[in-house]
Amino acid sequence: MRKFAAIGMAAVIAAGLSACSSSSKTASGTTTPATTTTTKPACPVSSAYSHTVGKVSDFKPVVANTLSVVTSLPGPGFWEGSDTDPTKLTSGYEYDIAKQLQKQFGLAKLSVRNVGFDAIVAGSVTNYDIALSQISIRCDRAKVATFSMPYFESQQGVLTKTGKSITTLAEAKTAKWGVETATTAIDLLKKIGVDNPHSYQSLADAYTALDAGQIDAVLIDTAINLGEAARSNGKFHVTSQFNQLTGPDEYGAILPKGSANIGAVNAVFKQMKDSGEFSRLTTKDLTADPGTLPVIKIPA
Repeated sequence: MRKFAAIGMAAVIAAGLSACSSSSKTASGTTTPATTTTTKPACPVSSAYSHTVGKVSDFKPVVANTLSVVTSLPGPGFWEGSDTDPTKLTSGYEYDIAKQLQKQFGLAKLSVRNVGFDAIVAGSVTNYDIALSQISIRCDRAKVATFSMPYFESQQGVLTKTGKSITTLAEAKTAKWGVETATTAIDLLKKIGVDNPHSYQSLADAYTALDAGQIDAVLIDTAINLGEAARSNGKFHVTSQFNQLTGPDEYGAILPKGSANIGAVNAVFKQMKDSGEFSRLTTKDLTADPGTLPVIKIPA
C-alpha cells in the first residue's frame, strides 16, 4: 500500500504491504521498491486482523462522547478539506467511515488528530480510539497494534485522461506509460513486455505529463490513482487495474493493541460491507469502487 501525500503541492510518499508487490514506505518515510514475488506470502493477511464481531453498543471511547481518530495527512480522496489541518476536514472515504462510526456509536463529537504514519504503525500513538490512514494489514504491524477487518482493497490502477481507456492486455502493451521511479509498477510493466516506460521522480510530474498528453496512462496503486482522479475535477479516471500475483493490498483500521473495542468496530464495518455502504462511499469519494473496475490479468 502507498501512504499518500498531496500531489502537486507536495510529494507522494508510501507505506507498503510487504507480502504484495507494491511500493513501500520505510521507517524513515522514504519510498522504496518492494520485491516482486509470485510465492505465497508467509503470513496471510487473514491471520493479521481480528475476525471478532461484537456489539456496537459495547464501544467505550477514550474521551467521553467523542470518537478520537488519528490519521496521517494528507490523504487525497480519503481525507479532504485540508492537507494539514484536521479541524478543517469535511469529506473523503476514511472521513466518511469515521462519521459513520461516530453515528453508530452514538457519540456527539468526532476528533481527528494528525500524527506521523510511522508512529501509527509502530503502535506508539496513545490516547486514541482508532486510526484510519490507508494502512495495509500486515503481520509485523499486528504485533504492536490490533487490526480491524478490511474496508478497502488496492491493486495496481490504470489512470488515463477522461475519454480514454486501457482495459485489455493488448492495449496495455502498446500504451505509453508513466511510472514513478523505483516503484514496482516498472516490474509489472516489464512482466507484460513494456520495457521502457517513462519514469518520473515524482507522481506529480507523471500526472502533469499525462495531462499534457505526453503519456497515455500512469500506473501506481489503485488507491493513489483513485485519489488523484477524485482531485482532478473530472480530467482523469481510473479505467482498470492489474491483478497483483500475491493478491491486493487490504486496508484496515488500527486500534491500540488488545483494545476491547475491536468487536464493536468490526460490527459497524460488517454492517457497512453487507449493506453496500463501503462500495457507495468509494464511488462517492474516490470516483469508482475498485471492485467494479476491469482487471487486466498479468501472464504467469
